[in-house]
Amino acid sequence: MGALQKMSDLFGVSIGRITDGETNSSDLVVKTSQLMRLLSIQHQQEVYEFAKSRLSYTSPSIVTFPSKHNTTTIEVDGVLSAGVGEYLDDNSEPFSVTVPAPVPDNYDYAFKINGSSMEPYYHNGQVVFIKKVGQYRDGQTVAAIYDGCAYLKRLAVDDDGYAKLISLNPDYPNVRIDNKEGMKLLGVAFS
Repeated sequence: MGALQKMSDLFGVSIGRITDGETNSSDLVVKTSQLMRLLSIQHQQEVYEFAKSRLSYTSPSIVTFPSKHNTTTIEVDGVLSAGVGEYLDDNSEPFSVTVPAPVPDNYDYAFKINGSSMEPYYHNGQVVFIKKVGQYRDGQTVAAIYDGCAYLKRLAVDDDGYAKLISLNPDYPNVRIDNKEGMKLLGVAFS
């Protein structure tokens, strides 16, 4: 242990860095300081400005909440169940909701989520954007219509070709697809 402490003091790094390869903030400060001395004043200023710009991305103490100034109103195509099924009605009309801006411009559908079966990724009341695709893969989160109900679920296909609509929240059941022809996939969730 004494030899490790001497090496730690000699190299200016923690014992954990020597034994486990872990990096702590003081190690990074020393390395950054050494690198900065090698740069010209102009390049030091560029590194400083870049690091300062990254603070808003990495600081755990900064939380941005939507406000009136960074939201927009869009029309959604209806409601998808993140639960046990959202009954489809022929009289369903698009309706307006307020969402955080900016809104993606390359979506085919927007749906409001009803339920919490897809938590922690998708939440009740959230708007999800759906993109039509030509082929679907196991593991994609899809908007699906099955047995008269609309769902937002994870698509799972087993080795025998049977499909399921999977809930991420274990408190909700999965939906077994007994008749693949009776299921319509609207697209893949991407936001």
